[in-house]
Parts: sequence; C-alpha cells; structure tokens
Amino acid sequence: MPFEVKKNIEVKVNKMPDPISYLHLLERGKEINALLELENLDEEDRSELELIWNSLKSREESKFDAIISVIKECDRQIDRVEKEIRDLKKNHEHWKNKRKNIINLIKKAYEKQLISSMPTGNKYQATIRTVKAKLEDNFKSWTNSEKRIFGLKRKTVITRLINNEVIDNKEEEIPDKNQLRDAIENTPEEAPSSAKLIKKVSLTYNLRRRIKTGI
Repeated sequence: MPFEVKKNIEVKVNKMPDPISYLHLLERGKEINALLELENLDEEDRSELELIWNSLKSREESKFDAIISVIKECDRQIDRVEKEIRDLKKNHEHWKNKRKNIINLIKKAYEKQLISSMPTGNKYQATIRTVKAKLEDNFKSWTNSEKRIFGLKRKTVITRLINNEVIDNKEEEIPDKNQLRDAIENTPEEAPSSAKLIKKVSLTYNLRRRIKTGI
C-alpha cells in the first residue's frame, strides 16, 4: 500500500521577530514627538524621520532594511566628511607655515638691513617695526642663587566656600619676569645666564598709498 510523505511547508511572514515587545517600544510616542519638534531639524529631515517612524511601526523587514541602509549611508558620508576635514586641516597648516616662512624672510631681510622699514612695491606697501622683545627665561636651568634673586614663590590654596576646608594647597617657584627683563636690558651681567630676550619685529601690509622710494 502506497504511503504518503508529508512535507513541512514553511510560510514566511514578512514581519520582524518579537513583534509584541518591539511594538511596545516603538509606540511610546512621546520620545519621537520630542525628537520631531527639535528646532535644529529642517522640514526635509523632519519628514524623513516621520517616514522612518511609520516604517518602523509597520514592522516590515524590507522597510527596516531600508532604514538600516540610510544609517549606513550616514556612516559613509561621515567618513567622507571626516577625511575632507583632515585634508583641510593639513592644507590649512601648509598655508599657515608658508605664510609664516615668507614673513620671517622679510623680517630677516629688514634685520640685515637689506630692505627699509617701509618697503613698497607697485601694488602693495608694508611697514616693519620693532616690537617688545620676547622673554625666554629658561627657569629650569637657573641656579639656586639666581632663583633666590630673580624668582617668586606662588601659593595656590583651594578651599570649600561652605566651611573653608582646604582641598588643595601647593607652592611653586616662578621667575619674576619684570625684574628679569629689566636686568637683561640694563645689567645683563647680573641676570641669569640662560635667560635672554629675543628681538621681534612686526609686519603690516596693505595696498600701496605712498610714493615708491624703493625697497
């Protein structure tokens, strides 16, 4: 007698797994309403989020895949923009350094008296002037005697306002920069040997307004 073989037929339902718990999570509408009311959302973004919200509530697998595809596209765009930012920063540093080097060459030419303090071209003019020298104290290299003469002691105390309890109390030695600068300028033999003043000049430039007298 022939026998019948019964096959198990799987019917695929186009629903996401665990629909009950997922539904409970998604249908809490207060959070999504607060998100959609954010001031920094434009109408296009708000409409897209509303569409995504409705797609999530439908619990259809194809729609969820489409939502994840949007997230992946966001990831790709973030990576692209981050690379552009890195490239822009690198380019920015290149032009800053190039500008700095050219200005330093002009200043050096002025210090060597190769150009005047008011160089003038056909289109542009500049003014170069000496400004306050930069102090390099090199305090860590000072001897104990130099620190006693040209040093200061700074105390920092941190207390609670409510009861004046001391939270932190520290002391540190620092250079007296005003006294040091005065000594280097007037009595350099008495100043710490490692301290020095670095001569500085400034450069300003604009369109030419004065009569050209050479560079």
